[in-house]
Amino acid sequence: MTKFIFVRFLYVSLIGILLTGCGGGGDSPTSTPSTNTPTTSSPTTNTPTTGTPTYGSANPANETQSETQAESQPTTRIDAARFLTQTTFGPTLEEIDATAQMGLSAWIEAQMQSPQSAHRAKTLAIFNADENAREQGAEWPWNGHRYGAWMDIALHGEDQLRQRVAFALSQLFVVSDKSQLDSEHLGIATYYEGLAEHAFGNYRDLLEFVTLSPVMGVYLNMLGNEKPDSSNNIRPDENFAREVMQLFTIGLDELNLDGTRKLANGQPIPTYDIDTVKAYANVFTGWNFYGTRVDTWGDWWGNRNFRNPMALVPEYHATDVRKVLLSDVIVEAGTDGETAMQMAIDSLFAHPNVAPFVVKHLIQRLVTSNPTPDYIERIAMVFEDNGQGVRGDLAAVITALLLDESARTEYAQQDPHFGKFKEPLLRAVQYMRAFGIYMPETMQPQWTDYQHNQAPLSSPSVFNFYSPDFSPVGRLNEANLVAPEMQIINDTYMVRNSNHAAWLSIWAPTMSEVDAGHERRLTLNYEQYAPLVENDTAAFIDWLDIVLLAGTMTDTMREILIDYDTQLQLWADDTTRVKELTFMVTGSPQFAVQR
Repeated sequence: MTKFIFVRFLYVSLIGILLTGCGGGGDSPTSTPSTNTPTTSSPTTNTPTTGTPTYGSANPANETQSETQAESQPTTRIDAARFLTQTTFGPTLEEIDATAQMGLSAWIEAQMQSPQSAHRAKTLAIFNADENAREQGAEWPWNGHRYGAWMDIALHGEDQLRQRVAFALSQLFVVSDKSQLDSEHLGIATYYEGLAEHAFGNYRDLLEFVTLSPVMGVYLNMLGNEKPDSSNNIRPDENFAREVMQLFTIGLDELNLDGTRKLANGQPIPTYDIDTVKAYANVFTGWNFYGTRVDTWGDWWGNRNFRNPMALVPEYHATDVRKVLLSDVIVEAGTDGETAMQMAIDSLFAHPNVAPFVVKHLIQRLVTSNPTPDYIERIAMVFEDNGQGVRGDLAAVITALLLDESARTEYAQQDPHFGKFKEPLLRAVQYMRAFGIYMPETMQPQWTDYQHNQAPLSSPSVFNFYSPDFSPVGRLNEANLVAPEMQIINDTYMVRNSNHAAWLSIWAPTMSEVDAGHERRLTLNYEQYAPLVENDTAAFIDWLDIVLLAGTMTDTMREILIDYDTQLQLWADDTTRVKELTFMVTGSPQFAVQR
């Protein structure tokens, strides 16, 4: 245990150093990768994520970029790599070069037009192909089938930006299978598809979708919520009413447009009080599964429907209560439940906190954990007005925050603390996408929470996997910086993360072993890089740099890799050298940080 604590301290300290900046000419990132162009052949068996890897002449000569890509125009390979690390589940070299050529704005536009991947259908496909599940008599998909669907789409889905934003939204509008939803994985997959569908729509529509989702209704007790009945000691449940304010829209304290707290006499100003919670709780009464009638209100299994939005049963809605909501909205007694619900959503959407609250969450999940107030304010202004008088346009918000000068400033010119710790799950998917995962036509069930302490829509509570304000003890905390994702990195999972990287990098079977009938059905093709390290180790290190580190490898790190490979050549074959060098990067603190 002492060793684990020391390793964790060292790892956290290194992350702190990386996120708070370090100077010195010898540790500056290498700006111009090698122009060697290796060409390899892809195996004809199984299905690779990526095409044939190449490296070289597509790299522009000038590795600088403008602050904000106002118009779509070619950019540098390094900028494209950084951009795709922010916007996808991990770039491939082919995608980096294509994006550098087409420009960032054009890439975003193309992604927003890309057909949406289907989580529900993929979950069913994996379940139907799972002989083990059928042998055990499973009638519905397990969590591993849904996790496998998420993994398959993250690895192979063409709508990478939509899915990355949906993952960010799933950590705002949290539902979890670690609840009474533990057997409702098709319903959860349907909910996730709804988040993806609204990822580039209007936030007001997204909020209504979430409010009426039966998955959210079960998770936060709005489904089956009844009007007051003092004779039977029934009071409206306040769970959803509280969380829709605290976690989904406005937070606890009033905010300026730049995300800073408003103060009165030096103290934060609360956004709501208990009377507000009770008012919204009364609004959100009378909703149940689609198709529920007054005479079947209590028949949960008979009404069970996780595909359609909840429906109102008027007899159970609190019409006798006058509700005073936020944004000066008042729902008079006698107002029907559908109208009251629409007024409640309007009152939340109209609140001035929504723009900075939502914008900061998206920036933290996609770009940097510690955005400046100026950055938040610029994007919040786009939320307030997309330039055409529309408020809440998420497509405009996502575009603006990704092309903003803060997101696009090159590494050498960034603020020292710019960037974020990569979520363990996303870090694993990144290096699988980089090399190309080889797999059968249907992904196997996956249980990512074992290795990464994280699985999609499986947080321990409605407060997500980690707090947006979490700051680990040490250098980051002393600098008043946050690193939310580090809250789920403890001694156990730090070792498991590292072991998973080691498994994929070093111990996983080679493609020749898979082709010979090895039972391992998921692997990466490292053999295709063996000719490269045999002829030009520096070129392979350049490849690792651009695809895994977005061009931020320091001279010191490069020298260590070259020295290590010199020793490897004394005993290891070329494929082993590729695996060892890969693990040196994927197991490093540098790879764990997105800059």
